[in-house]
Amino acid sequence: MLFLFLHLFLFFLLSSLYWFRFRSQAEGPKGNLLIEIQNAGKHWKETPHLVLVLAFILFLLLPLVIGFQFYLRSDANVLVVIVWIIWAYNWSKYSFFRE
Repeated sequence: MLFLFLHLFLFFLLSSLYWFRFRSQAEGPKGNLLIEIQNAGKHWKETPHLVLVLAFILFLLLPLVIGFQFYLRSDANVLVVIVWIIWAYNWSKYSFFRE
């Protein structure tokens, strides 16, 4: 349970850090978060973009962490992994590979 709370704390910390401190410093269009994530994927070495990419990675791992917290010792962990693969694929597809 500690790992789940740590994961959620880091996710909310990085999200709020980006939203309240680094969003004004980030280059590129503002207003659409998916376009900001796509722009951050291209320029990930700059600090504002790196914070956003790390928050997005924690967001992608969230169902996996929650699922393994409750279903690690059962056979349902296979379903957790399958749901996580679908979750991560769809969010990555619509965030990084928008046309």
